[in-house]
Amino acid sequence: MIKLSIIVPVYNAEEFLEKCLMSLKNQTLKDIEILLVDDGSTDNSYEICKSFEASDSRIRVFKQENSGQSAARNRALSVSKGEYIAFADSDDWVDCDFYEKLLEAAIRYGADIACGSVIREKKSAGKIRVNYKEEKVYLRAQEKIDAAGVPNMCYVWNKVYRAGFLKSIDLRFVNGMVFEDTDFVTRAVYYSNKIVTVPNTYYHYWTNENSTVRTMRSSDKKRLDSLRSKKSVLEFFEKHKLTSNPKNLVKKKDCVKFLGLVILKTYEWETRKVYYLFGFIPILEKVSYA
Repeated sequence: MIKLSIIVPVYNAEEFLEKCLMSLKNQTLKDIEILLVDDGSTDNSYEICKSFEASDSRIRVFKQENSGQSAARNRALSVSKGEYIAFADSDDWVDCDFYEKLLEAAIRYGADIACGSVIREKKSAGKIRVNYKEEKVYLRAQEKIDAAGVPNMCYVWNKVYRAGFLKSIDLRFVNGMVFEDTDFVTRAVYYSNKIVTVPNTYYHYWTNENSTVRTMRSSDKKRLDSLRSKKSVLEFFEKHKLTSNPKNLVKKKDCVKFLGLVILKTYEWETRKVYYLFGFIPILEKVSYA
C-alpha cells in the first residue's frame, strides 16, 4: 500500500504549477502518489500536469469540467490509494522533508492527523502564519481545536490525515462551496483520536491576487459561502460545547481600503458590531439587544 496520497486540484495555475509539482516530486518521502485533478483549466495547466505524469510514474492526472476545488478533491479522494492523505494547492510549495516529518510523527504517536507550520508567501516577503515549536500530542477536543487554530486558520493543506479515519467518519468536502476547508478541517480535528504538531518544516502558502477566492472577493457567492461556512462552524461549536476567540467566530467581516491601505475594518457578531481604524484600533462598538 502507498504510504501517502497528495491531492492537488488544478485550475489555471500555469504560472505556479511547475514549482509546486517539483516540490512534491522532490520530497524525501518517496513512497507517495501525486493525484492532479485539472478542474477545467483554460490555460496550459493540463499540459503541464501531463508532462509531469509522463516523467514520474507516481503522478496520476485526471480532468473534469470546471466544478470547483471541492469536487476535484473529492474525486481524488475516491481513487486515492495512500494509507495517509495530504492536500496541496497548485500555487503553493512545501519543504522537501515536510511530508516525511508529518507522516513519521503521525505513525509514531498513532495520530489521525499531523499538523505542520505555515508560511504565507508574497512577492515582498514571507510571514509565518502557523509556527509549531515542539512535537506535541493533543487528545482533548478543545485542546485539539486550539492547537490546530480552528476556525481562524482552517488550513486543510498543512496536515496529513489517516485515510482510514477520514473514511470512518465519511468526511468529504462540500461541493460547490468556496470556503470548503473550514467545514472539513473543523470536523476532522474534532473527530480525530489525537493530533500531533510537527516543528521545523513548512508549507508555503502563496498569496495569489488572481486566485479563486481573491477574484471572488466582491461577489455575492463568496459572501454567501463565507456566511454559510461561518454559520456551520458556529453551530458545530455550540453543539459540541467548544469555545474560540470571539474574533474567530465573527458572523460577518468587511474591509474598506484606499490605495491598497486598510482604512476601516468591521467585525459583526450576533449582537454587536465593532469598527477598527486601520484594521486594529477599535473606535466604535454598537450593541443590539433582542
